[in-house]
Amino acid sequence: MPNLNPEQTATALGKPRVSHRNTLPAHRFKTRQRSHFAVCVALTTLLALLLPFVLPAGWLSLGGIGLWAVTWFLVGGVGVSVGLHRHFSHRAFTAKPLLRQVMAVLGCMAAQGTVCYWVALHRSHHTHSDRPGDSHSPIPEAHGLTGRWPAFAQGHIGWVWRHDVPSPVRYAADLIRDPLVTRVDRQYNWIVLSGIVLPGLAGWAIWGGWSGFFVGAYWGGIVRLAVGHHIIWAINSVCHFAGHRPYDTGDRSANVWWLSVLSFGESWHNNHHQAPTSASFQHRWWQVDIGWMFIRLADRLGWATNAKRHQT
Repeated sequence: MPNLNPEQTATALGKPRVSHRNTLPAHRFKTRQRSHFAVCVALTTLLALLLPFVLPAGWLSLGGIGLWAVTWFLVGGVGVSVGLHRHFSHRAFTAKPLLRQVMAVLGCMAAQGTVCYWVALHRSHHTHSDRPGDSHSPIPEAHGLTGRWPAFAQGHIGWVWRHDVPSPVRYAADLIRDPLVTRVDRQYNWIVLSGIVLPGLAGWAIWGGWSGFFVGAYWGGIVRLAVGHHIIWAINSVCHFAGHRPYDTGDRSANVWWLSVLSFGESWHNNHHQAPTSASFQHRWWQVDIGWMFIRLADRLGWATNAKRHQT
């Protein structure tokens, strides 16, 4: 088997085989995966649906929605899109230590796994895109399925319940050796919890008392988690299922315009697969990429340097 570079797409390498040396079988992580799913996905979704019936009056307000937008920008935008994806996975730009730590912590608040796990899974996705070994592909052939919609469901959420884990030693060796990342990863559970408590404290400060705390924790923590999961998963599923494909990348990655703002530019996904190490996913002036805007701002403030931009 060739020495595959996780940064490259499968199109440049032919059809890679899945090596047992590069993955850790799902049965080893059965309890942890299902416990994580139950708490961070099922429970947050249930609470998001039921809590409005028990929260104090005024829970549905522009202030609450505004708090959701701010926390989603910090966690989904700075943490996941800019941090876990562009910086840690693809090394698309260099960041000062403080910004790296902030991005790592905010990325963990998304409750989609530690930094090393998230990066290993994503680099594996690029190596095996829409082929066996791509855990969250919505393409039937990737999972040995026969129907498009069962494959879509598997690629969107089914894989979270049970999937083989790409070996961090194979796909994230650089981060395993990074003291900052390992220090953050060890605090993962507490960081996820803080992602609910901190918005609650913000609600306490804004609206006062326990009622303000619960409204803040609801919008900035529970709803942000429940909705945020599906926005991030939609990049895996929707953007490999439908959309516009200006580039032949050898997989089904596509650009989906209506997801671009909520995903901070991530849904220009075909652009990304064409140039994986680019810090910008914007290949046309009208393609909104909020993540790239943040990187440009960080560059001007001296927080980030060496941002790569490959446009074809």
